[in-house]
Amino acid sequence: METLKQQALDYTLGVLPKEESILFEALLEQDEDAHKSLVEAQEDCARLSLTAPPSRLGEEVRSRIIEQTHPPMDMDPFLGTIEMKRLRENFSAFENRYSGGGGAVDLSDISLTALKDEVSVSYENLLKIMPLVSGDSRAASGDFSKLQQELRSFGSFSDGIDKTLGFELNEEDPATRSVLRSALATLPSLSFFSDRIRQQDPSLGDTRRLFYLCRDQLKIMRASFRDLDPQRLIEDEKLRLHGAGLLQTKWWGSEHAFFSSTGKVRCGHFFEGPVTERCVEFAEYDANMYCLANLLASRSQDGEFHMELMKDAVPGCTLAVATAKMDDRKHASLESIIHGIRKPSADMIHDQYLWTLIEDSMIRGHQCDRLSDLREQQAYGCRRLNGYTYLWFAWPAIPNAQDGADA
Repeated sequence: METLKQQALDYTLGVLPKEESILFEALLEQDEDAHKSLVEAQEDCARLSLTAPPSRLGEEVRSRIIEQTHPPMDMDPFLGTIEMKRLRENFSAFENRYSGGGGAVDLSDISLTALKDEVSVSYENLLKIMPLVSGDSRAASGDFSKLQQELRSFGSFSDGIDKTLGFELNEEDPATRSVLRSALATLPSLSFFSDRIRQQDPSLGDTRRLFYLCRDQLKIMRASFRDLDPQRLIEDEKLRLHGAGLLQTKWWGSEHAFFSSTGKVRCGHFFEGPVTERCVEFAEYDANMYCLANLLASRSQDGEFHMELMKDAVPGCTLAVATAKMDDRKHASLESIIHGIRKPSADMIHDQYLWTLIEDSMIRGHQCDRLSDLREQQAYGCRRLNGYTYLWFAWPAIPNAQDGADA
């Protein structure tokens, strides 16, 4: 246990060797003691930092330490806007909160056989990759040969996305929504890193990022198609609280890509405690976070965007906020999609799909049939403030009685 605590502290300080960081991050997914140790290390970092053993700092470790010590973004101006005031006035907790799974369809609901096959093949290929990027894999130790061989044995995920989006898609169809969630939330960034690994000299950082993306993509696909992998879905549907720390761990200082655009992620206010009650709910929440990131990645003025996750800002809900410095022209293009000012051009149709997926999730999460009501309540939205664009969505919080039960 003491070794685990020291690992957590070194990880928090950014001095844990990269290969050990990958192993520790994989352990967080399945070991409650590891996660508790990480939480304690984050809370006591200032007092305990001198106990960390010396380590030679590489560029990635240096950047992680800088990210850890970077002052969080001041969210007070945004939290003081009329939109947030309206959200506080209108948001009320649910007696029976939504816990995921409501957006699932059957594979047979996809009318096009070729499209159905594309979903199945993509999932099977991801299952092959997952053990090759896990914490005890050869790639986690710096040997990428087996991983590269497997990635080169089948077509690029980027080609799969192109095929999927090349079909005639009706975004009003529930089956199409599941297809789009599987193709546009996590998969673009996953395809970027898998292509980098298969084509270039990869790094351990690439492997770590691919591990998170594969894990998230598999869960999102199972939550979208209930008959895709029924046995694993049974596990996903069990009660298991997922905390904000899991989101911070994978987003903190990461590189994110959406097609040809890449961005550096900064994290600030991430509260301690549970966010979702089941894996299927966490998968949906994950998809929403990825949609926000994708909308900003291609528009950020300085190549960075911030992810924030707050609980006390609006009583009764968790508030996810993504923000980036953005010029007026790019903000206007995003706002035109969000407010439906004009029909999106061909190069912006993906962004329209992303926002539709968020709206679809808001309907389920807030157990509301009218998007107009949710817009009026400011349950989700877009705001321009001091040269920054803010995107957000509110999600019903888990009752305080369960705080601290984190998995």
